[in-house]
Amino acid sequence: MKTILITISLLCVSIQSYAQFDPLQERREMVNTIIDLADTHMCNPTFLETEEWDIFVKYIQSEEVLSLEETEFKNAFNRATQKLTFSHFYLTYSTKEKRRQAKKRKKTTVTKKAFELSEIDSETVVLTIREFISNVPLMKSLVTEILEKDYKNLIIDVRGNRGGTLDAAVVLGQFITPKMIDAGSYLSRSWFEQNDHYPTSEEITSFPFLQDMTYAGFREAAKKPAFRMVVPPHNNPTFKGKVYVLTDKYTASTCEPFVYLIKEQGVAEIVGEHTAGAMLSGMNFKLTKNLHLFMPVQDYITADGSRLDKVGVAPTIKTAPEDALNTVLELL
Repeated sequence: MKTILITISLLCVSIQSYAQFDPLQERREMVNTIIDLADTHMCNPTFLETEEWDIFVKYIQSEEVLSLEETEFKNAFNRATQKLTFSHFYLTYSTKEKRRQAKKRKKTTVTKKAFELSEIDSETVVLTIREFISNVPLMKSLVTEILEKDYKNLIIDVRGNRGGTLDAAVVLGQFITPKMIDAGSYLSRSWFEQNDHYPTSEEITSFPFLQDMTYAGFREAAKKPAFRMVVPPHNNPTFKGKVYVLTDKYTASTCEPFVYLIKEQGVAEIVGEHTAGAMLSGMNFKLTKNLHLFMPVQDYITADGSRLDKVGVAPTIKTAPEDALNTVLELL
């Protein structure tokens, strides 16, 4: 009789434990971590005070999404973020996981150079910038080559360029114009915790300047509530010919202040498609061994106080992005 009672008791415990088991608990905890990270680190807390954010949270907390396999969950999450009122918010694989997946796919495609010159003829050259990597020496060598060969037309191709670091972009900007480059201001969460508004023109003039244009320098400056990125005028050699910039809907982040500035100064024609409107500065937060959350930790405004995020920059000559280069060549 005692043996039968013990068996029944163990069976009850087993049934109770099974009933309490939640196969989605780990994924649910990760989603809660994402929401907590956004609440704590989002550059502008008002980004989360919208109907779009509420809809997004409800969606990623749904059992339908929680139950997806990891890659499917990541893709569903990132598709949903496209409807938010801000950019630079998505899930990404860790560097190690990206390499593992590339190896698994036996990727054989050759990686293209970030910066590359290609001559059309003796008067015209294309500078393709696929990504603004931190390589000032290479950018300097390319602009020097453009000067030495005395080209009359410079076509800068930033189609598909999703951004990067600032230093090489500054070198290119100084090559295009000798004028002061006021590339706008970056605002940290602490700015919005202390203020309920975007800065006025008077407040902007009080912001400290970014002194070190490297990634490390940018991150150090980001500890302040706000800072300006201003490059003084100079007397160094600059390009004297015609400048054209090719853009598409993937031209984003670091590219957009550059495109906006040279358009405002009237030193180049912008040819192609409206840019992405993805101009914030973000950083990675580790979620799991394989997944990171990339989130905006710096808001951005132009020198005149405009926002480019979810706005972008319109071209001066609108055309299909695949036709942009031929359009310029026909103009020439």
